[in-house]
Amino acid sequence: MAATVTDIPVVDFSAMSLDNKDPLSENDQAIRIVANEVYRAFSTTGFVYLKNHGISKETVDTVFETFDQFFNLSPEVKAKYAKTDVTSANGWDAVERERLNPDRPGDLKESFDVECLDKKFMWPNNELPNFRNTVISFYQTVSDLALRILTVMAVGLELEPDAFTRYFKKMGTSEGATQLRYNFYPKVGELKQVKTDQIRCGEHTDYGAITVLFQDSIGGLEVKNVKGQFVPAPPIEGTVLVNIADLMQRWTADKLKSSVHRVLIPESEQTRSVARRSLVLFTDPDLNEVIECVDGSNKYPPITTRDWKKKRLLETYSY
Repeated sequence: MAATVTDIPVVDFSAMSLDNKDPLSENDQAIRIVANEVYRAFSTTGFVYLKNHGISKETVDTVFETFDQFFNLSPEVKAKYAKTDVTSANGWDAVERERLNPDRPGDLKESFDVECLDKKFMWPNNELPNFRNTVISFYQTVSDLALRILTVMAVGLELEPDAFTRYFKKMGTSEGATQLRYNFYPKVGELKQVKTDQIRCGEHTDYGAITVLFQDSIGGLEVKNVKGQFVPAPPIEGTVLVNIADLMQRWTADKLKSSVHRVLIPESEQTRSVARRSLVLFTDPDLNEVIECVDGSNKYPPITTRDWKKKRLLETYSY
């Protein structure tokens, strides 16, 4: 039975942990139990915590520290690695560049995205020699975890185990769409002025298939539950938080739910004076894949990942 924190279940993912080299060959009953629990979470709140997933705290901490080093660089240096337009797969975005809720000012955060692992991307290795290798290694590890989550989701929907994963063959290439993001939310006290109705991350749903999130210890994330109320999604040590995104809701003909979430500015002065960080894997099908309802209902017309993602990005960014 899954435990619950606020309205978000905590599910033991041991049966599909990255520590198990070939879980599908020997844990059929255990996987089905996990799949049913994950399905219940994703068909209601759209969010689930997974524990015993196989990525160590030390690995996550190393990646946080590596990105911290980049964000401690001067704005002039970071600007060398800035995105040039809304369709850029890789690069840095300054504070307020993204506005996830169009009814609010730009979000009080900056970010760094890695979608294509090609050496042609201008990695900040001159300033941080270990940056590229550390980030690529983590990208590949979290992508492997995401594929296992997608496998479990297919089992929970009574589909073939590879019903989703076969659309993710080009992750990390120019034809893939899965993106690793580091979000950095500055100390509020260091900002010259917080605008009316401005928050750290505006109310939104994610774009693609699933989102895999590692939070630091600061917290602040809130999720809209089935009653339409925002509830905390606090960091739980040793877990990863996973949620359904819009394309997956469409893909499953609304069987799985993409839920609204946000990050508020903390009310406590002590917490406001601390930066918040998160690591996110936006797991999207390859760009040229055509996404159709898996149940054959044709509830939504087919669309390529490329067209879907471009539409959503143009609604979000200002360049």
